[in-house]
Amino acid sequence: MRVGLVTLGCDKNSVDTEYLAALLEDAGHELSLDPEPDATGALDAVVITTCGFIADAKRQSVQAVVDWAERKREAGSPKRLLVAGCLAQRYADDLLKEIPEIDGIVGVGQFREIARMVGADEDAPRKDVHEVPSVAIYPFLRRKHLGGAPHAFLKISDGCNHACTFCSIPLMKGKLRSVDRDTLLREAEQLIAQGVREINLIAQDLTAYGRDTGDKALRLPALLRDLDAIDGDFWIRCLYCYPGGVTDEFLETLRDCPKIVPYLDMPLQHLDPTMLRLMKRPYRAVNTFELVGRLRDAVPGIALRTTMIVGFPGETARAHDRMLEGLGELAFNWVGVFAYSREEDTPAATMPHQTRDATRARRKEAVLELQAQITAMYNRDRVRGRARVLVERFDPERGQWIGRTAGEAPEIDGCVYVHSPEPLRVGEFVEIEIVDADVFDVSGRVQASRHPERSEGR
Repeated sequence: MRVGLVTLGCDKNSVDTEYLAALLEDAGHELSLDPEPDATGALDAVVITTCGFIADAKRQSVQAVVDWAERKREAGSPKRLLVAGCLAQRYADDLLKEIPEIDGIVGVGQFREIARMVGADEDAPRKDVHEVPSVAIYPFLRRKHLGGAPHAFLKISDGCNHACTFCSIPLMKGKLRSVDRDTLLREAEQLIAQGVREINLIAQDLTAYGRDTGDKALRLPALLRDLDAIDGDFWIRCLYCYPGGVTDEFLETLRDCPKIVPYLDMPLQHLDPTMLRLMKRPYRAVNTFELVGRLRDAVPGIALRTTMIVGFPGETARAHDRMLEGLGELAFNWVGVFAYSREEDTPAATMPHQTRDATRARRKEAVLELQAQITAMYNRDRVRGRARVLVERFDPERGQWIGRTAGEAPEIDGCVYVHSPEPLRVGEFVEIEIVDADVFDVSGRVQASRHPERSEGR
């Protein structure tokens, strides 16, 4: 059978698609990645992995399902339309009621069930298996690394024990569940064997890893040390670290393990104490300014990323100004900004003083403008320096290669345009001199040595 895989939402969904792709491939199916509903060519089945995090993501997911349902109804292809992921986990009944063309629906992490549905007879009855109390965590599964990029994401846990008032993820994924250490090590080795040269650790909160097991020895620092000990030349990157979990042991591990890049994504969401209290984020236990200072002292040259939410209920102009003042003082290398999304069944949805769309948009733009200045200054300071770059692809229009240093995470930060007098290879590490910079990206020339010692970014 020819099966289309459509993946929407976060990197965790990308990981789930790779588990599913391997199961389908092992069953003898031919895969089509991210096909478009209006494309030509028959498909026996389409699996859409949906996102249900915020309103925009939900709309995108619903529209994708509707578009494929219309193609199925009008053209008879695909023969089976299957829906998985977070939106399916939370709104399965509504989806089945409103879109009768759906043949099967599952929640999060149910790879074997969705693979079974793909292979079911065309006249098999629809089956709703979304009633799962928490996200499914499997023992080791083969993954088919998709897309050809030399980076991959390693999902070390799913679900969340935090109670942030704006977040709907616990409603869809339940409590924290950590993936077994040996499973993660086997998966990382498998990805490296497939040509991956950067392992990006992801979870709702990396620093919570292992807390659900009751085993104090099974924590993030220990896992990082085990990953660092795997043979090969590759990077390890930490994404989504809750600030309250950034311990001295974690900082020592970040500093001492050579494969862990000096980079940390630490979502803070706000810098005003009242807003943090309303969000149920840490506002007493963690002094953000002291923590950032500790990070920079412990890991010189570390690149820091955070995210902010603007327009949360009750956010005053003064609270927003505190955010801007704090961001100016902290000078994160990278900042992502979300306009608050009012999600049903979350505590924040019923809070008083909901902000207007125009206010949220204006405040988001203010943060983006400030951060653009900070990031541009950071990039200008890198000019004439040397850096180690992971080559990711060739841009034929510019005639240059595109890669990233340790200071840029894939898909969310800037990139490096690399001029080389000879062809490079995707997945190769090269040493460059940075010669120019714009707001978000830098440009560089390959140095004489094609086999560099570690420099910026180890």
